[in-house]
Amino acid sequence: MKKLRVLWTILIFGLLLAGCGQKSADLQEGAVAPDATLFENGMKYLEKSQFIKARLAFQTLVNTYPDSEYTPVAFLSIADSYYREGGTENLLQAEAQFKDFIIFYPTHEMADDAQMKIAAINFRLMRPPDRDPTYARKAEQELQKLLSDYPDSELSPTAREFLRDVRENLALGVHQKAEFYFNRGRFLASEDRFREVLEKYENFSQADVTNFLLARSLEELNRIDEAATRYAILVKEYPFSQHADQAREKLILLEKPIPEVDEEKARIHAANRRMESFSFWDPVRSVWRTFTGGPDPYEVARQRAEERKNLDAEGGKEVTQNQP
Repeated sequence: MKKLRVLWTILIFGLLLAGCGQKSADLQEGAVAPDATLFENGMKYLEKSQFIKARLAFQTLVNTYPDSEYTPVAFLSIADSYYREGGTENLLQAEAQFKDFIIFYPTHEMADDAQMKIAAINFRLMRPPDRDPTYARKAEQELQKLLSDYPDSELSPTAREFLRDVRENLALGVHQKAEFYFNRGRFLASEDRFREVLEKYENFSQADVTNFLLARSLEELNRIDEAATRYAILVKEYPFSQHADQAREKLILLEKPIPEVDEEKARIHAANRRMESFSFWDPVRSVWRTFTGGPDPYEVARQRAEERKNLDAEGGKEVTQNQP
């Protein structure tokens, strides 16, 4: 009898252990992994604009779980937290973090987004043409890098538009310096800068004015043949310019031939002029205003990418519906 009692005790104890083991397994299966918890908390803080708490959660994840599937996005989200917080210091910190992300994860699907945000940061810090061009030059470099490294990115079409604006900003800055020297009779200095505009920024919207003032500078320096060449270019390629008639008169006075209009080049230059006169002060394209409250360049690029995607999808549906 005593032996039977012992056997029943062992059997019941075994069943209890098995039940506890099953409960433990169920708890383990339903538990959220620590790296996932850190990531979720970081995203919650980020959505609430609690940037310091978000960065702490993401940084803990990156340091503690370097091989986690969440680590690349957490790394990127640290940069995003600085980007969204704004202010010069935070934007520069975001730029450094985005660059590190591209170094550590060069093939990640979000690498082009990171590169676009680097360009957007310099857009946001870009100054008007008559101010320090440092950030405009950096924006130009970063946009070129996006187009070079990620040519198939859905952000590339908008990046090309932004690149045009950056170059317009830079060209106008050099042109204004050249005009400053020209108006003070320092023609060697003005010649050098007018040439820089025409050589570096071929799509500059005011290239006709640049050509005319370059010709005037050369004429003042008594380099008549070079001046005549510039007047001829103005007549040939910029017939729409307010200076075209003056250039024609100059050629007559200098006893130089008047060329025929090059219709193709005139069309291209006129398009540059019309495009800039239409959009130069548009709040979306004048992106250096973003720093004082305009639209975010990255968000503009992302929105346009989504719009193109939707249009392509609608076009595909229409083709499918029209098929016999």
